[in-house]
Formats: sequence, structure tokens, C-alpha cells
Amino acid sequence: MTSSNTPGHVSVTVTVDDAHVGAIDQLADRLRAAGMDVEQVLRPVGVITGSAPADWEALADLDGVAAVEPQRTFRLPPDGPFQDEQDG
Repeated sequence: MTSSNTPGHVSVTVTVDDAHVGAIDQLADRLRAAGMDVEQVLRPVGVITGSAPADWEALADLDGVAAVEPQRTFRLPPDGPFQDEQDG
């Protein structure tokens, strides 16, 4: 996952509604006009990723948007020796 370099922006995932998947590029243009920095348009799955201003929830009001969600970051612990609880 990429994170935004634009101060005050939040990484978001936009799910395109089924009726607008065929017009996903036009929706990406409308998202850009609304202030979103579009990073990826994933046509086969109907998803657009990028970053948006702090009022990102307003993107959900655009025609063709099924949902807008902030992207989650998951971090794994650093690699190290595995110790089984029984080895204790």
C-alpha cells in the first residue's frame, strides 16, 4: 500500500457500484475533481485507491461510489528467532 505524500490527506479505498464499473475511468476523473489524488484504478475489481483531503467522507456522495473507506495499515513484528511457549 502506498501512503499519501500530500499533507492532510488520508489514504482511501473507493468501491465503485456495479452500475458504474464500466465507467470507472470517468468516476476516477470526478474523484480527482473532488480533490482525491488517484493512485490506482483497479478496473477488474471496481476499486479506486489513493488519498483524499480530511473531508474524504464527502466522496461517498458522488454518483457511482458504493463506499469510501480509509485504508488500514498492518505491520508484522520484526523477524527474529521463534520461541515456542514450551521452550520458554
